[in-house]
Parts: sequence; structure tokens; C-alpha cells
Amino acid sequence: MNKALLITVFLTGAVLAVSSCSQQPKSASASQAIEQSKALQTTDAQAKYLIDQANAFVNSKNFDEAIQTAKYVLANLDANSAEAKSILEKAAAEMKKVALQKAEEVKKSLGGLGK
Repeated sequence: MNKALLITVFLTGAVLAVSSCSQQPKSASASQAIEQSKALQTTDAQAKYLIDQANAFVNSKNFDEAIQTAKYVLANLDANSAEAKSILEKAAAEMKKVALQKAEEVKKSLGGLGK
């Protein structure tokens, strides 16, 4: 029974590892992703590629790159892109969450100094 549980845990971890690898951006930065998208034939293909890259930036916690990429889509390819707008909201929320966590860590580390 323990062996089956161990195998299940291992396989679940392997699946998660493989799926998270596919979430990595193909480009190192938003500007590189934008340049690579220009090689695509249609505006729709460019927008889809950049939306995929922006999502990958969010998943890899590169929120500034995600925001820059999504803003480019809205400004230059599809002003009504629900996906780009959603990425902006998600990236901003994640940045706020990280900032609050960091502020809490600093607050805790400084807490002992005043006593």
C-alpha cells in the first residue's frame, strides 16, 4: 500500500514538473517576445503568441515582462483582448501579493529592534 502511494506521489510530481516546464516563456523578455512575434504572418497569430508568452511570464513570476507584453497586445494588436486585460489584472494582483509578503517579512524582521 505504501509503495502504491509513493508511486502515485512520484508520478504526480513528475506530471507537475513536466507541465510547469511548458509554462516557461520562450523569450527572455517582453521586447524579445515582441520582436519574435513580428515574424508571424497575421495579427491574430502575433496576439496569440504574445498572450501565451505573457501567461508564461506570469507563471514564471516575471510580472513586469507579462505586463509589458500584455500592454503591447492591447496597444498594437487587439485593443479589446480579454486575455491581455486578464493578464494585466493577474500580474498586478500577484505583484501586490508579493509586495505585501515582502513588507510583512521586513516588518517581522524589524519587530525585535524596537524592544
